[in-house]
Amino acid sequence: MPYSITRAIHRIRTAALVCILLGATTPGGRGEHLPPNVTPEATTWTPVSIFKENEKKEKFKDQPRMNLSGAACVPTTPKFTSCLIANDEKKYAQFFSIEGNALVPRNLILLSDEEKDPDAEGVAYDDGFFYVTGSHGRSRHSDKKNLSSYTVFRIAVDPQTGVPKTKPDANRVDGVEQSSRLRKVLKNDDDVEAYFNESLAEGGINIEGIAVRNGRMYLGLRGPSLKRRAYVLSVNADALFTKHDDLKPRARSLELGKDAGIRDLAVVRDGLLILAGPTRDEDVPYSVWLWDGSSEAAKPLATLDLSKVKEGAKAEILLPLEEDAAGIRVLVMFDGVENGGAISFKIKR
Repeated sequence: MPYSITRAIHRIRTAALVCILLGATTPGGRGEHLPPNVTPEATTWTPVSIFKENEKKEKFKDQPRMNLSGAACVPTTPKFTSCLIANDEKKYAQFFSIEGNALVPRNLILLSDEEKDPDAEGVAYDDGFFYVTGSHGRSRHSDKKNLSSYTVFRIAVDPQTGVPKTKPDANRVDGVEQSSRLRKVLKNDDDVEAYFNESLAEGGINIEGIAVRNGRMYLGLRGPSLKRRAYVLSVNADALFTKHDDLKPRARSLELGKDAGIRDLAVVRDGLLILAGPTRDEDVPYSVWLWDGSSEAAKPLATLDLSKVKEGAKAEILLPLEEDAAGIRVLVMFDGVENGGAISFKIKR
């Protein structure tokens, strides 16, 4: 075989090998090792008007329905009769149920009577309580402190039925406890203290995910994301709502990829699901990971195919629907789509 042909074949084989290696380690050319791509189910979720009106029938603007940011459900029988959803533009949360393929809005509940909204970014449930967390950070460009965001709320419900212990009130704060103790924990944590009260544009602390499991509250940080690692802070959930009990804070950093932060957390039977995505507007895909809640590594499960979702929408709600040994079915909802634009995925474990 002529030398020139042999050399050409060698170059082709070398290029092919390089492409294979890059394909295995740098999907999309971003230098990221991503979990397998998963497309949405064919299920059509019926849009409903979350946050359409309060008990006085006063109409809200469309904006709250475009800013849904967290949801969780009580494990009732039958399922999904008592759930809570929050948005990051109003001082309300709203109870809802899931009936078939529709989210059915129920009572609104006022979280705060302060002038500013609490920037609610996540919702969790555990052992008779719903929890709603503020972002505990400044907005993307604001130079002002947003003290109202440094709050975690707790709402007591019957653990069997999910019925609130106090009738939800949309016009005054009733049946809602609040705590600002997490502010001091964030300010004193060795890993993230340098980013405390910095703006989101500068990589400042911004909580977007919350989950409570076995009495421990986990807060997932959208920012900062440092050296390919995102942060989860955890504390004793009950202690957070006392004045002096030891919070037993603990921080973990998880490698989720360059510029990837945590957009939501959700409890499953063998740990926590993590919804990861861009910290700001970076070209980072949304992905789902499984974490045991204590180790320094999370298992990549799926990269979500959101090609048919409205451009600019941000996945911010991850709600488990069903699970078995093989996989987990989840509902994903978005900030930037009216009524959340719910779609569902079946993800292999």
